[in-house]
Amino acid sequence: MKRPTDNLRQDHALVGRGMVALGAIAGVVRAGGPLPAADTVTLLRFLREFVIAVHMRKESLVVCPAAAMHGDDAVAGEVGDVLRVHAEIEELVHSLVLFWEPTADLEDAERQGFADTVAAIRQRLARLTELEESALFPLCEAQVPADDQLDWLAQFDALEQERTSRRSWERTLAPVCQRWSA
Repeated sequence: MKRPTDNLRQDHALVGRGMVALGAIAGVVRAGGPLPAADTVTLLRFLREFVIAVHMRKESLVVCPAAAMHGDDAVAGEVGDVLRVHAEIEELVHSLVLFWEPTADLEDAERQGFADTVAAIRQRLARLTELEESALFPLCEAQVPADDQLDWLAQFDALEQERTSRRSWERTLAPVCQRWSA
């Protein structure tokens, strides 16, 4: 049987691929190259529409409350850390979208700000993945009873159907990631 946390690990893999591409774009922009507007818009939409609106909601609405309810003080601390990083990511993504949604090439100061904000988002997403995969998910798998997790995959599917699915983003991001892979 597939564990619900495996669904989230699959999300993490896609987020990682997207962030490699966004990091490569930020590197080009920081070095003075032209902003690839179409690919940047796609990655910004991915951050807003999937990472924040789907993936992080799976965690904040389903996994975190169950883990906190069934865990001890240490687990509650882990949940708090995850939710704090969620908030930081959301704020940084909104800043990136608000200030740098590309309609034209960026000015020099905007280039630095774009690249720095992308670096901060990537750092927070890496930290979030580490927190979840090394601490929260194993704690959840060990402490939340299996019968309490029975409907989690259905809840995850409902969140994806309400917004956008990982599968659709895998297809959308594939050519962008291929263009911007190392």
